[in-house]
Amino acid sequence: MAAHGITRTPANELATVEYPVGCRMPVTEMLSEWCGDHRSEAATNSPTHRGMSTLVGMESESPVERLVFYPFAYALLDDELTNYCWYCLGDEESLKKCSGCSRAQFCGKKCQSLGWKDHKIECKALKELAGKNIPDVEVRLLGRIVARHQTIESGKADKDPTFYLDHTSRRTIMELACHTEKMRQDAQAWRKFESIYERLTTFYGQKALADKDTVFELHCRNYINRHAISDKAYLKEIGKGLYLDLCAYDHSCAPNTIYSCNGFIATLRPLSSNVNIHDTTTTFYSYIDLFASKEQRKRMLKETWYFDCQCSRCSDDTEHVLTSALCDSCKKPLCIFGSRATAHAQDTTCPNCNTVCSKERVMEAVKTMRFIDRILERNEFDLMSTAIARNFLSDLLTRYATILSPVNIYYCRLIQAIIPRIDSTDQEDLLGYHLDALECMKVCYPLNHPALAFHLMNIGILCTNLNKKEEATDYLTQSQSMLNFVLGDDHFMSNANRKHLDRANAL
Repeated sequence: MAAHGITRTPANELATVEYPVGCRMPVTEMLSEWCGDHRSEAATNSPTHRGMSTLVGMESESPVERLVFYPFAYALLDDELTNYCWYCLGDEESLKKCSGCSRAQFCGKKCQSLGWKDHKIECKALKELAGKNIPDVEVRLLGRIVARHQTIESGKADKDPTFYLDHTSRRTIMELACHTEKMRQDAQAWRKFESIYERLTTFYGQKALADKDTVFELHCRNYINRHAISDKAYLKEIGKGLYLDLCAYDHSCAPNTIYSCNGFIATLRPLSSNVNIHDTTTTFYSYIDLFASKEQRKRMLKETWYFDCQCSRCSDDTEHVLTSALCDSCKKPLCIFGSRATAHAQDTTCPNCNTVCSKERVMEAVKTMRFIDRILERNEFDLMSTAIARNFLSDLLTRYATILSPVNIYYCRLIQAIIPRIDSTDQEDLLGYHLDALECMKVCYPLNHPALAFHLMNIGILCTNLNKKEEATDYLTQSQSMLNFVLGDDHFMSNANRKHLDRANAL
């Protein structure tokens, strides 16, 4: 829910990031302030404390309050199992393997000891794998959830002084929204559960698990409420976690907060100073990638979380600019969907120049967007060589620049696809593509969102490389202000941006 800017370029200095991590995507698709032993004193000293801890952020440009959340359970993604500690999710260079299963990895004895309550059931199962692949994150996360729930239900949790350490929450897992009946009636969702359950019982054994109905109830709560966990830099997803209190906040496609993670500890961060972060009725973050049209976002939310989004952005008719065509006459965006347009039914008149856009022209734009969506969905470019894919995408962009507006989300997704295929020495081309996508980014992401800040930073880096001092300092100053506010002036990305800004000022 899974991030980031539009860019993922080969240029080593650019922020290599594609989609926002700070969202609650249940499928694929951040910070060093609380590491090591810097844990909540209340959580450390009281095994029955299950409340949220609070961090008051007093950074130079961000005197706003933040909230810290601890997970009920969490697990690393399959590709990250050898890169991070299975307990604190730290990225120590010399991780040590568990002596029991020789598969799990920890920073040292302390992490292994604290992680034993979650790893215990895994350890036995992993020893019996005999060289086979470790089960995927779906199985491992649900297994940890089931094990913790059983321990709580049996009354053993309160007897363990470390059971609630770094796992605190005000709510119980059974209090979470679950949509159990909807998921039971959803054929695709039910098939997914059956597949996970079969692998779960194969790995752990039926005797180690709760009954199937209970596992399904827990699966529903996990699937509907879990969050992406990213690395310290807020650049890539490394795991998934279930935060019982964080998921009390609702979704909005125009969020006023994001969350970031230091290991498994999540911090909810306001995007502006007027957010009452304690009020769950007025505080929102996004469950999904915001770089999408209204129709795409609504479909993702309906298919996964079973609700029709009525947030301020989805209710705003101007959102249809993301699916706009290009007016032949004035070359400005022409919305062909929404209350001001009647696509497919009749000719559409441009509100800027009163030129009539024919039904055929509208249908050409619709077909173009459908074609782009189809080829991107199929990842057809990954089957091509870099050069062939780059030339193909370049031809599409040239052709569709006369049909779709520059702010059209489908057109900008083509830009997103071509950027990582541009040679890092072609700085002018890279800068041009980043600038072409900027207005679309501004529509999709609110002010101070890290995705927008990363994009501005990349533009500033490219301008610096091209000795465009004035432009470079302008863009990097903007991104510095955003990063300082939302992530803090001591965050990895804030420090990286500051170095680029210093380099630009020295031109």
